[in-house]
Formats: sequence, structure tokens, C-alpha cells
Amino acid sequence: MLGRSQHESEQKRYLRWSDDGDQVFYQNYKKYVISDEYTCPECSWDDIVTIPNPTGIGAAANIYDPQYNITPIAQKLLAFGLLLVGEYPFVALFCHYRSHTVKEILFDGYNDALLTIGHSQIIAFLSGILNGGKSIIPIPIPDMPRLGFFQGYNNSRDEEYWIRTGKKDINRLGEIVTWANQTSLPQSWWPTAYSRSIRGSDSGSFCKMHLDKGDELPFFQSFMCRSFTKTFLEETVVHGIPSYTFAVPYEDYDTTSDVNVGFRYRNVEKVNYYPDWPSCPDRDPSKCVDPHTVNCASQKNLCHNCCNMSYVDGTYLVPPGIFPLVCYPGRLQPTPFAVMYSPPHFLYSPPQMINSVVGLSPNNETHRPMLYSHEPYSGAVTEVFYRLQVSMPVMKSKGVIQNRDITNSIIPIFWEDSHAVLFDYTYDKIWLGFVLVPKLVDGVKYSLAALGIALLLIVTMCQLRRRRERKSEFALDSERF
Repeated sequence: MLGRSQHESEQKRYLRWSDDGDQVFYQNYKKYVISDEYTCPECSWDDIVTIPNPTGIGAAANIYDPQYNITPIAQKLLAFGLLLVGEYPFVALFCHYRSHTVKEILFDGYNDALLTIGHSQIIAFLSGILNGGKSIIPIPIPDMPRLGFFQGYNNSRDEEYWIRTGKKDINRLGEIVTWANQTSLPQSWWPTAYSRSIRGSDSGSFCKMHLDKGDELPFFQSFMCRSFTKTFLEETVVHGIPSYTFAVPYEDYDTTSDVNVGFRYRNVEKVNYYPDWPSCPDRDPSKCVDPHTVNCASQKNLCHNCCNMSYVDGTYLVPPGIFPLVCYPGRLQPTPFAVMYSPPHFLYSPPQMINSVVGLSPNNETHRPMLYSHEPYSGAVTEVFYRLQVSMPVMKSKGVIQNRDITNSIIPIFWEDSHAVLFDYTYDKIWLGFVLVPKLVDGVKYSLAALGIALLLIVTMCQLRRRRERKSEFALDSERF
């Protein structure tokens, strides 16, 4: 994590093979251990910070979300209820409202009024009497006892996997067959078939052998509720092992592109977070001829004379480089709060987003989101850099009193920078099998070739010498006669 560090270990448990041996089942458990090894001297888990309030802002947006079909009177009652329980747009952690630490926000969690009420016995009782057991609160309440971004994740697992072993086709090694007993993600998460597809391996842990620089390597990241594709970036050496580094490119984060239309933020609040994006200096609406023939949702038409820039299908697009969290990270459950994922410092976003937050300074070397280094012959992963920024949309709401005067913006909360390495003995095995042994084989091969050439030269020289000796003997015999 940025500031404080931790060690993460991952273990695949309860392995079970299919009858034909082509598939294997497992559960993926993760464990986090706090460490000071890479912690900056001035950083502390007890630091007090201010962040947007996930439950308060999420509830304020959900009240006016058409999918929940809440009547105007109920909307006003819920908005007033948020004020009564103290759900303000920001968690003012350093003032008299509340006081929580970085550790509480990330891992331990803290008591939140909306969560406490939503999971209380009285709400359960009233729901049973008045609504047949279904919650009387018409908006979703996160299924978590305390509010924390990683609360309850230590010593936990994501959903169950079935993957291919490569027995029938080694090039499909590690390919996910099902996740959470699903072959694709729910339509309630993403609207298009491509965005719902579960492609490649679990978190990029496996890939095919004999890698080429032109390969594209798909993988599924359950924590981010979607699939990505890695492309070749550079050659590198990891622990003495020559490796190919593949990275997730800008194109996978470009939600304005036509292929990624399913990853767009729904923006049910209809807020134009960046009025100066996109920049369309040549756009002239007066020159529009026939607006009905232009697809304004297509990336190439955002600046078309017949289109209204980021205003598409009744709401506003957010710039590229960021997409919404649509699930409970790693689980087949709806998202507990309204947050968005991007590379750190909005690396893949336009200047309008970067300049909206003081202190951001994107850098390709330190903020590129996901990099995987592979030993090219075996495809084995030798090193991983995983970087992720979590941000939250904060919007003005006329119906929610405490949200009336805030500025519409997308605010970064924290970013994670993980560096995954293998155990030393694993590096030793890879180095032995794919570096030393090939060198020895090459050495023996070239030595034998050199020896063969030397023997051939010796035999040839001996043959030539013998022929010369025979010619000399023949010449002497001729002189005698």
C-alpha cells in the first residue's frame, strides 16, 4: 500500500481434478501481514485522514437511481434520514464528527451509522412484518458489519475456480473454465458480451509456453470484476532469468472506445464531472445536417457537429482511464459502495482529470497499472507489479441537504502498489531449468560440434599426409627403375 506496506501470500486450496484430468478445481485464499520493511519513516497506520464517505455518497446517489423506482416522497424521507443518522459527504476524520485511522479505513473497519441501522434487529423485524422479509430500506445496504475497503479480506478467498490443466492442449494451460460456477459475468454488472467475458487465467498467473513479442495474453482479475489483456512491453532480467514483460495498455482502460462501451460508468446522477472534456475546438453544431444518422455513443463521433460531446444517451460520459467497481471485489455480489478504479494518478486519463486534483503527477515508470514478467520458453511468471487507484465520484444533490453545496468531482482515496516475487528456491528451479541447463546443453552441443570438426580435420590431415607419403614412395621407386 502507498505509505504503509504489507506482505501478501496466496494459496490455492482444496484442489480437485476432473475425471479426464483436463480441469482442476481450487479456492484461492489470501493472507495479509503488516510489514515495516518498505514503509516510509513518516508513515503510520494511526495517521488521521479525510476521505469521501462511501456509504453516504452511495446512498445519496441510489436514492435517485431509476432502477430502485423510489417515489418522490420516499426520496425525501430517505434523504432526511441520511441527515439524521449523520451520513455526510465526507468522513471528517480529524474533527468532532468521527475519528478513524488509516488502518481502520483500509483493514479493521469502523462503525457506520447506515450499516448499523441497515443490519439492526429492528430493521430485520420490521422487514419481516411489513415486507415479507425483504428489507424495508429500498436501496442496497452493503453486506458488511463495519466499513473498510479491505475489511474482512484477511484470510479470505474469492469465488471458486475451475481452470484447464493443459493436458489436452498445453497452450490453454490455466485458462478459466468457470468462476463462481459462471462462464461469464452477470449482465447486471456489465451490459455487453465482451465486458462480461471471463478470459484467460486467474489474475494472469498462467499463460501459454513459447511466448512471442506479438502475443496478447488475456487474464481475469476478480478483484476488479473484469478481464484484461496484456501486451508486450520490453525485455528484462529477473533474478538472472531473461524475461518478457507484458503490461495492460491504455486501450484496456479507454472506456470511450467502442469495444469497451460496456465498461462505461452508468452515471445515473447525470453529472457532467468534466465540462471541459472532450476538447472539440472544431465542433460547429450549426453545421449538423442529419443528427439521426450519427451514432453519438461512438468514440469517433464525440466531437461530431451533430453530437453533444460527452452527453450521450441522456447522461454524461466520464473521460477514459477509469471504470466503475460493479461487484463486491472478488465475489459474486453487488458492489458495496460507489467507487471507481484507475491507474495511480489517473495515468491513462486526459489532462482535464489529472489537473482537477492538486498533487497528481502521473509517471509511466511508477504508475503503470499491471506488469507481468514471464520466462518466455515456459511462460512462468517471474515478477509482477500491480498498481490500482481507488477513487470516488462526489456529486451535488439538491434533494440531499448535506450534499447541496459540494463540488462535482471524482476524488482519489488511495492507491495500491504491490510487487509480487517468487520464493528464492522457485527462482533457482526456473534458472536451473531454463537458463543453466539450456546453456549447458548449448555448451555440450557446441563442444561436441567443435570436437567433431577437430576430429574431422585431424582425419583429413592424416589422410592427406598418408597420400603425400605414398606419392613420395612411388616417386622413389620410379627413380630406381
